[in-house]
Amino acid sequence: MRFDDTLRLVAAVVAVTVGFVIADIFWAADSNVAVDGRSFIEFGKVMAMLAMIYVILLLIDRRVAGDNTRMARAIIHASASVRSLVWNAGLFIPLGFASVYFMYLASATDRPLMDETLAVIDAHMWFRWRAFLELTNSVPIVAKVLVFAYHSLGPQLPLLFIVLAFIADQRLRLTEFMSMLAVSSALTATIMAFVSAAGAYAYFQPVAADFSNFTPHAGMWHYQELLRLRSGEPFSLLVTRAEGLATFPSYHTVLGILVVYALRDLPALAWPVGVLNALMVVSTLPEGGHHLTDVLAGAAVGVTTVMFTRALQYKLKPAPLTVAP
Repeated sequence: MRFDDTLRLVAAVVAVTVGFVIADIFWAADSNVAVDGRSFIEFGKVMAMLAMIYVILLLIDRRVAGDNTRMARAIIHASASVRSLVWNAGLFIPLGFASVYFMYLASATDRPLMDETLAVIDAHMWFRWRAFLELTNSVPIVAKVLVFAYHSLGPQLPLLFIVLAFIADQRLRLTEFMSMLAVSSALTATIMAFVSAAGAYAYFQPVAADFSNFTPHAGMWHYQELLRLRSGEPFSLLVTRAEGLATFPSYHTVLGILVVYALRDLPALAWPVGVLNALMVVSTLPEGGHHLTDVLAGAAVGVTTVMFTRALQYKLKPAPLTVAP
């Protein structure tokens, strides 16, 4: 990856973040959702800590510069790896703050929920969510595997950051992944702003026996938060305690695709993670409470994000000069 490629990737993250901030400012003026002041304090603390760590690492690099011992080389490698983590975290945290606030603003609406429409689309594709739930729940080992796969996404992200940062020739892939997070967040937020949905569990309302082998609140973690937002009552958002509100499209599906793509140069990791994330995509139906249409839309967002990110790095090469005989 060339240096100008990296600049374009960073510019994409910055542009999306600024876009979210502008949209937040304008939308917040007429919204019942306000950011809790503690969120800004926590944001400032984290960014200040990242800046301090970065400066300390630069001083360490300066101290060992010119030292060719094995210990010095190990220190330089570790410092470069941690600096990569810190730099990319400095891109990620503002993006996450602004995008989470946008999604809460988009969810605080009185527009009708569109779960019935999504369920009808599923039916036209010969998919019956309730029947699929009962089928997967009827085999306990299948349900347990799907639950594990669904909740593996949380640990996958920090582990991905560490792997890409500590393998020297993969560090720029971490910045690429940040740009994919930015692009996919923009696409997901835009879509969910127009398509409000609560999820398959809220729509079909299965009894507890129908999902006894899944987690007790499967697909409903966000529901009370969503109802509070839609009530029109004043809502104070503490960003560090935000819930994932995107139902359509499925952001679990988006991330499942992006994580595997980010590991494409490390096949020893990409293949097992790919299998795990394929199961995770399936698990978004019974454990995540998504409609099949949500999952397909998430896959479309993931593929579009990859294509857009590749386009950011693509540069036409001049055709070779040919001389006529």
